[in-house]
Amino acid sequence: MITYDKMSKLSAVDMVALWNKGFEGYYIPIDMNLDRFLARAVSEGLSLEHSLVVYDQDEPIGFAMNGFRVVDGKKVAWNGGTGISSEHRGKGIGKLLIERNLQYYRELEVDIALLEALVQNERAIKLYRNAGYDIIERLISLQHTEALDVSPLRSANPRPYAIRKGQPSEVKELSFYKIFASWQTQWSSTKDLECLIVSDGNEAVGYAYYKRAYGQDGKLTSIALYQCESMPGRADAVDILKAAISEVVDPLELHCKRLAINLRKSNEELIGLLESIGFTSFAEQVHMKIQL
Repeated sequence: MITYDKMSKLSAVDMVALWNKGFEGYYIPIDMNLDRFLARAVSEGLSLEHSLVVYDQDEPIGFAMNGFRVVDGKKVAWNGGTGISSEHRGKGIGKLLIERNLQYYRELEVDIALLEALVQNERAIKLYRNAGYDIIERLISLQHTEALDVSPLRSANPRPYAIRKGQPSEVKELSFYKIFASWQTQWSSTKDLECLIVSDGNEAVGYAYYKRAYGQDGKLTSIALYQCESMPGRADAVDILKAAISEVVDPLELHCKRLAINLRKSNEELIGLLESIGFTSFAEQVHMKIQL
């Protein structure tokens, strides 16, 4: 008999065990320990109280993790991970779980539901489509691990843009902020973000936000870019992006991991600039949405 209950009723250890069973054999290894699991739930706004576990008799065999926030006056839900233990896959349980999860969203008066899925996971994408989700964007993640040569970012006719550090929350006030970007790249999804605003005169014409991580010795270990945009319609859009990227990836001589997470694949200028300085793709996803 298939039943459902809240994830919060499991012990923390059992939650992590279920997560790891649900993603066993996945395309990208995403095993977690307890610390990483809880840290992710907090940083990405995942609610253990409003995430679902599916049971076969008394055995937890799968889950759908959910996060909620208000975006542009709409209550938005995010499926932050759906998994079924390997011995229970192929039995239609995933379909039942997604249908129950969407019903739960409606009970909570959710307006919009979002999720991402790896492009290789064709079975899951088909499942989500059959449930009513549509693909609204394709996403790409890139990385670079060596010292950088940013000469391709130099402009033939550089403009005197002003670049200042700001608060991540500032970008949501910009008319061209991507409010329905993928959940993990929204300004409120990650702690300790750094933000920069690119201005031409008194007008903000671009922005980027990113996170720098440091080791126990205080040395910089990684830089992760989450969003980088220029004002649409600008003839100098590429130069604005060049100015922002140059600031984000600095210090250039440092050998550290540099990442760009879930960028819009339609942002061809940004992706082209990152590839021109040696970034390479390591994951592609579809961004999916359903209006409830």
